[in-house]
Amino acid sequence: MIDDRRTARTHFQISPAVRASISGDGLVLLDVHGGIVLASNPIGARIWQLLESRLDCLEIARRLACDYGVSIERTQRDVGAFVTALEARGLVTAESAC
Repeated sequence: MIDDRRTARTHFQISPAVRASISGDGLVLLDVHGGIVLASNPIGARIWQLLESRLDCLEIARRLACDYGVSIERTQRDVGAFVTALEARGLVTAESAC
């Protein structure tokens, strides 16, 4: 389960300074302002695509659980950790709730 309840239903905005490249091997992110390059596996690429689709973390976790046949608890932990890491690097920011 996503430990941070704020994260579960939060939508995240991708930084305009981030460029993404997705391939069968996974994801490469470039922070053009910070000059850093990050890489992830195909699961990270799928999470990124779903973030781009403006889904919250809970819905992303649900889709991954269905797509990959794993428990929702596991996907919630993994999605939460991935998004928290992106947020810590300034690649995504949590949007304010209305």
